[in-house]
Amino acid sequence: MSEQISIAEATRRVIQVHPSLIDGIRQGVINYSALAELIRERVLRLANRKSVQIDAIKMALMRYAEELKESRKLMEANVSKIIAESELELKNDVTVLTLHQHALINKFNALKKFVEGSRFFQIIQGTKTFTIAAHQNLLPSLVELIEERNIVATNKNQSALILISPPEIIEVPGIVAYVSDLFATHDINITQFMSCHLDTIFIISREDSINAYKLLEEKIMLFREILTK
Repeated sequence: MSEQISIAEATRRVIQVHPSLIDGIRQGVINYSALAELIRERVLRLANRKSVQIDAIKMALMRYAEELKESRKLMEANVSKIIAESELELKNDVTVLTLHQHALINKFNALKKFVEGSRFFQIIQGTKTFTIAAHQNLLPSLVELIEERNIVATNKNQSALILISPPEIIEVPGIVAYVSDLFATHDINITQFMSCHLDTIFIISREDSINAYKLLEEKIMLFREILTK
């Protein structure tokens, strides 16, 4: 027999698997009575109950909403502070290479020449591949080093938008989510994401780069203005 949990806990668990509902609750645009009706059957199954009053679910939703709204206020305050204290750099003419891991395993010493003096060079390791984001003038030499047959994918005409933040970014959640949402709402696709200590790097198509830079720079300046008042 399934463990019986409270209606409040069951309600929370049902809501937690629906990010859109959480966002709606945080923004105060949810009809709690309608939502309680909508999730009633799932709450019953999760709580291992045969019946429940709609008002009980509604009250659980309202209590959870208050917690979500408070956490949203705190998160937004922290995010706005980090964004305001950040700087922005744009690197154009970036190419992204994805290659099989074995192609680089014994060639890290050879990569030193690409790192030293390069306009832009980043490398990250996945479970089966490496991804290199580098200035396009390095492409011929990189392909020669790793060999064409080891390349899984090549993405040219990219730009790297680099958000350089204060050390507090390491402890503050929501920065990447904020920027990603900002870009998504303006139809800007992030083709790669990288992070290096205080640098958050968004790889985007070059044709979107100016718009992306402008959007994020406007937010930086807006938050600075708000926080200095």
